Amino acid sequence: MLQPIVFGLNYQTANFELRNRLAFASEEIPNVLKRLVDSGIVKEVVLLSTCNRTELFFLAKDIDFVINSLCDLRSVCPNTIRKHSYVHQGEGCAHHLFRVISGLESMVLGETEIVAQIKQAMEVSRQSNALGSNLAGLFQMALAVEKDVRNHSAINNVAISMGHAVVNYVEQHLDELPNRNVLFVGAGQMMQQIAPHFNYLNLDKKVIVNRTVTNAQPLALKISAEVEELTNLAEVIHDYATVIICCASNTPLIDAVMLKQDIERSQRKLIIDLSMPLVISKNLNKHTNLIILTVDDIAKLVDVGLEKRKLAAVEAEGIIAGKLADYHAWLRKRGFTPLIKKLLEQSEQIRQESLLAAEKHLMNGVEPSEVLKQLSVQLTNRLLHHPLVNITAADGKLQDVRLELLAELYSLEI
Repeated sequence: MLQPIVFGLNYQTANFELRNRLAFASEEIPNVLKRLVDSGIVKEVVLLSTCNRTELFFLAKDIDFVINSLCDLRSVCPNTIRKHSYVHQGEGCAHHLFRVISGLESMVLGETEIVAQIKQAMEVSRQSNALGSNLAGLFQMALAVEKDVRNHSAINNVAISMGHAVVNYVEQHLDELPNRNVLFVGAGQMMQQIAPHFNYLNLDKKVIVNRTVTNAQPLALKISAEVEELTNLAEVIHDYATVIICCASNTPLIDAVMLKQDIERSQRKLIIDLSMPLVISKNLNKHTNLIILTVDDIAKLVDVGLEKRKLAAVEAEGIIAGKLADYHAWLRKRGFTPLIKKLLEQSEQIRQESLLAAEKHLMNGVEPSEVLKQLSVQLTNRLLHHPLVNITAADGKLQDVRLELLAELYSLEI
């Protein structure tokens, strides 16, 4: 039976530029999954792409094919990626997923945004017909692990979210900016976690720009903001000294042309792009009046006591270790299933063939009592035929082992 495998890179193994090159926008993922499954080599696959990591969970015989295929989609050299990535198989894959979903592998220890991101990755895989029973079982077990870790460890007591870090930074720099207006670009899951923190700041105006206005309305109500369509971004962006971005796009949404007015006036502007890949142009960094931060920059601002981190991680690891034993038992049980299925199918075939022979005897006038006798003898002989032949055909220790196994299976004394 194929074991689950995870191939990926994260903020610990790869720098921001490399992660950005192998990141996938949400609308791209279904096509990636389809391409891998249609290859016939990949049986099941889930793609998790966030600001901190790109990870592919899959079942396949050829790992190199999967890695090369993913790199090919981004025109990235596989040899370069391999130097900054990792591969875990079987229980190693499960252990890694349990740590990720519990927040132990996050930039911000214990953050909860990753749970929603993993659920979304599962749903996209399911809708793309790429999620089979193996990965579905593994991910459902991971969700259960995450609940236990949150409920029975101190991980939540040391978790400071990205939202806290973003709003703290903005608050510290508000007086340096020309106005106290904040523009939010995007209204997805991560923005829903971050934007509500801005309710605690004394701001003049808040606006959410989103592709679909109706999708942004619930968030706008929470933070008392107006909503604009994304197509109006170029018209409204000049009025906001602070821009928080978290959305998916294959092409840059904000470039020097859009910010021409701010650049020409040397007007200070704070832009925090938490997207992966980035949706702002790289060349904006050369303009000194623009303060540009990425998710890596925000993560560096998070300050949690080292000892508290260690204690929380040790508690969580203990819970995960216990759950790994459950996963191992589940995996072994799944390994028995194909064999048990074949045994049942073989027994059913013998039953049906014996029953058909008995019915023919009855139609030919043979006495029912004689037919029943023959049926019972035939069923017994055919069901025991292969086990008895294989025992007698074995030699020495192998025969002894098989005899002991047979006695145990049939509760016989020898």
